[in-house]
Amino acid sequence: MSEKLIVIVGITGNQGASVADVFLKTPGWKIRGISRDPTKGSSKEWSDKGVEMVAADLNDAESLKKAFAGANVAFGVTDFWQSVKVPANHAKAAQEGRTINEVAYDIEVQQGKNIVDAAAATVKTLDRFVLSTLSSTKEWSKGTITFNLHFDAKWEAVKYLRATYPELEKKTSFLQVGYFATNWRGGGMMAPRKQPDGTYILRICMNGDVKFPMTDPRADVGSFTKALVDVPAGKNLIGSGSKLSWKEWAALWGEHNGKTITYEEAPRSELEELIPGPVGKELADMIEYIDKFGYDGNDPDVVYPENLGIEVPRTTMAEYIKKTDWTPCL
Repeated sequence: MSEKLIVIVGITGNQGASVADVFLKTPGWKIRGISRDPTKGSSKEWSDKGVEMVAADLNDAESLKKAFAGANVAFGVTDFWQSVKVPANHAKAAQEGRTINEVAYDIEVQQGKNIVDAAAATVKTLDRFVLSTLSSTKEWSKGTITFNLHFDAKWEAVKYLRATYPELEKKTSFLQVGYFATNWRGGGMMAPRKQPDGTYILRICMNGDVKFPMTDPRADVGSFTKALVDVPAGKNLIGSGSKLSWKEWAALWGEHNGKTITYEEAPRSELEELIPGPVGKELADMIEYIDKFGYDGNDPDVVYPENLGIEVPRTTMAEYIKKTDWTPCL
């Protein structure tokens, strides 16, 4: 039996790398990874493992079409925050009198469309297209939250696919990866803060009782993707390791570390002061959206791993907390 080919966008990042890990361990699969520079160290690490690394740029649709050619499965992902980090994008924003977030939004929307175009170009060989996305904040909040652009940009690719490529849609499933459990490493509000008396506070501008999906992306995106390949297309999956509240997360963290920790709900303004400018505003809009409308906007069409009818290995937040080195917080 001949091997099948999976093409992975973002193989040098957390999500794509997780997908590659799973399919490397699965017999019968060849892996083609996409990188702007297949000769760099992060790409060579995959080449050394037997992955075919090819050059393509998310901003160049034709290069993506060549990279996707002949794929049986394709995994697509875009990274809003990578564009926020690019100095040239800040210069463009300043020149145009816009925020860096708005420039990054335009870039991510176009990159998502380019990935969809590439998948459509090889639809005859495709068995499954898995697109990493997030829910439409503007739609599910009925226009009340408008600056959660890294969510909205990803959903634009979904809308484009559905409107443009009906044959591709028949072979597509969407993956909404839960809130990254690793976000605490960036500091900010998610990291527990030690108090003078030796206790800890987790202080976030969100109702501490609201449950939402949380995920270890590097560990589990591959499992979610493999599941979407193994079940019929048409799924809109929330990639969740655990669905829990901040108060529940804090209790797990305190129990594991042997620390007393208290959750406090902070005002939105505290986050915007901690991270000033449009990035802080966007993060505050994201948290407000999750708080008021749910991570998935309460979309009735979403499913969770336990709804797929097959076993989906994933990391619970108790397991994530247990395996993580919390020294920076202690």
